[in-house]
Amino acid sequence: MKNAIWLLISLAWAMPSKAQSGNLFNDNIVANIYLTLPPDTLTDIYANPTSTVYRSAQFVFDDGVNPPDTLPQVGFRLRGNTSRWAAKKSFKVSFNEFITGQVYQGAKKINLNGSHNDPTMLREKVFYDLWQQTGLPQRRTSFVKVYINGSYYGLYTNLEEINKDWLQSAYAENNGNLYKCTYPADLAYINSNQQAYKNIQNSTATGGRAYELQTNEATDDYTDLVQLITTLNQTPDANFVTQIEQQLNVEGYLKALALDVATGNWDSYAYNKTTTFLYHNLNTGKFEFITYDTDNTLGIDWLNIDWATRNYQTWIHPTEPRPLAAKLLAVPAYKQRYTTLLDSITRYITHLDILSPRLNTLQTLIAPAATTDLFAGYDWGFTPTDFYDGMTQTVIGHAPYGIKPFLATRAQNSFLQGVGIAIVDDNWAITAFPNPIKQTLTLLRTPTNQPFNATVELCNIMGQSISKQQWVSTQTTLSIAVEQLPAGVYVLLIEQNNGTKTSFKVVK
Repeated sequence: MKNAIWLLISLAWAMPSKAQSGNLFNDNIVANIYLTLPPDTLTDIYANPTSTVYRSAQFVFDDGVNPPDTLPQVGFRLRGNTSRWAAKKSFKVSFNEFITGQVYQGAKKINLNGSHNDPTMLREKVFYDLWQQTGLPQRRTSFVKVYINGSYYGLYTNLEEINKDWLQSAYAENNGNLYKCTYPADLAYINSNQQAYKNIQNSTATGGRAYELQTNEATDDYTDLVQLITTLNQTPDANFVTQIEQQLNVEGYLKALALDVATGNWDSYAYNKTTTFLYHNLNTGKFEFITYDTDNTLGIDWLNIDWATRNYQTWIHPTEPRPLAAKLLAVPAYKQRYTTLLDSITRYITHLDILSPRLNTLQTLIAPAATTDLFAGYDWGFTPTDFYDGMTQTVIGHAPYGIKPFLATRAQNSFLQGVGIAIVDDNWAITAFPNPIKQTLTLLRTPTNQPFNATVELCNIMGQSISKQQWVSTQTTLSIAVEQLPAGVYVLLIEQNNGTKTSFKVVK
């Protein structure tokens, strides 16, 4: 457990931006953004939802505290995939589209996401806050009210763009290849010819490559991506750890995967092979994994799967290749690290007792803007009552859980009971919980359908035997009573009949 405590380090909810007269990403306020453009231009934008052409607009930012800022000309267009056909659309604003070098509070672009599927309008913002708390590079977000030509278009999540400025902030360099990976970018091996991967088209509304290079486009060299894919798929097991650690920030990906599992973010790589970035960090020579578009989290479902109760050990897609997740979790040390991270995230970051006050604060903050957002009702009929109910109960089929019930249920089905460690050999994963223990230590083995026989012995720290029992194939779990034992550290010894031995410490 001590190895997981570093996740408790507190991080600020918002990073200061380069100020002009307000704070573009101040998530303690709901600022106002006013966009003005010719009515016929706005009509044309809505009539051509798949267009990626920026149109000229005036941009005004008013945080209600400082004098408003006015930028006479910015680029404005729709963004997203299915949201392009929603009544409440999402937008992208490019500050330097028509005026070279123009930035606003250090940003060249921002994304204004409408959260039209989410009755609470909180999920995407909350995920990015949790992403930062998990120790992954900050993605600045805030809430804003958007007005177009004087009319209120609703409450939006304002997100920082993943671009070279963000890369510089996150990794202290920005000259590597940044790949935007969208469905069906599964990182499966085709051959060594990079053109084979360039030819894979995505399924988004605007089309393009599934592995789309966002930097160094003129060079268009996919050598590094092909090398990563080759390592994931073609490297013998004996050499895999050495080679993958030279090419991938393994710890960073395991954190991202654990957070996805803790929050029910299925619309990412491990399950739905989409909405991620891969960045080749030239400072380390390793790829970094970055998640984006996280509105399908915390209880949102479009696949008729109960993400709250889904087994953390079988989270990844069961019938399609996901080599990045599958190959890493096949390495015992990586799987143990993943389970430890998931345990820590569930205990100290997404635990309802810890997160609930923040959820309440954010809901109170955005309530005036959310409950007067008429666009929120145009797609799914959400009402102001649904805005509040969406925190605690089901309001629509694709949101079968309120955020709080989802967190409570998810924790019980991932690690709230407290999985201190998972021991893995070539054939078995043995998980012990809770750890620390109060009354009963439970051991769970997977897989459960294979022959298994072992002797399980609990010893004190001096090696003196306290209890010993047999664990046989008919028992999926084994319980060890410790209520009468004094507080302290104990050692659990597991010796299988084939001679395989494992041991680990537990705490009472």
